[in-house]
Amino acid sequence: MPAKEKGADMSSSKQTKFSGTKAAGVSILALCLLAFSQLLALLIGNMLVAGGMSAGTGNIFTGILYVGLVLGGVFLICKKMLKIPMADFKIGKPDVYPFWIIAAFAMPLLVILIYQLFAGTWQQSTLEAETLKQLVAGSVAYLGLATGIVEETVFRGIIMSSVEYAWNRKIAVIAPSVLFGCLHIEEGMSIPGMIQVVIAGSLVGILFSLVTCYTGTIWYSALMHGIWNCLMIGGLIHIGSAADSAVWYNYVLDTDSFLLTGGDFGVESSVISIAAYLIFAVIAFLLLQKRKEA
Repeated sequence: MPAKEKGADMSSSKQTKFSGTKAAGVSILALCLLAFSQLLALLIGNMLVAGGMSAGTGNIFTGILYVGLVLGGVFLICKKMLKIPMADFKIGKPDVYPFWIIAAFAMPLLVILIYQLFAGTWQQSTLEAETLKQLVAGSVAYLGLATGIVEETVFRGIIMSSVEYAWNRKIAVIAPSVLFGCLHIEEGMSIPGMIQVVIAGSLVGILFSLVTCYTGTIWYSALMHGIWNCLMIGGLIHIGSAADSAVWYNYVLDTDSFLLTGGDFGVESSVISIAAYLIFAVIAFLLLQKRKEA
């Protein structure tokens, strides 16, 4: 077995133990840190833009600040409160796994390609150069990489690890993933829309959790999460039954079936996206099983 594969399973979770109460408390603290950091980063970013900074630069600054606040907060929680290294939360130097780097780009591209099998038309929005710069900066820096890093740090790093230290890995993979799905429910959603987004959110959460378990670090799930956000929801590409004028390229479907459009939440909860999550989750699961048998 390659040394890096062996190392991915040899986490300090064998020594670190949490009570159920401690795991719940740390998880709630992590969610509060995420919410506070997001609000503060957006507030400061908006103030700088109001003061004359370009919107594109403001988006980049906001993304960097968002990540910095969360990672700084996690560092303090680990060092001052829990007295454990950040690596115990799978936030450390990663080994190299080329497959998961490729998968980060392959998953959204696969979804986009599958949609070409369904009738629709590509439309390019007419955006001014400055608006396009702002859109790309927001897509890559904030909605993409920053959100990917932050949410994976909190859900797959802090929460999943805490649950595993209190109970076991199976619960740690499933429970935080269902929570992740539930937290994507939005006001005004229909009951079918809520069910659809919880299923999609839970499945993609399980995918990211399995990738984190396999690689021993949150950085590959963060990359997958970030690239997905950049391409699918960041404003570069929109797939749905109607065009979005604020998005660079639209693929307008000839159907308004909620199964294909994703209903209330959009393409991320469509059956096409759910199938992609499932495919890559199965791959991650099989790789984990192969490692156990080796």
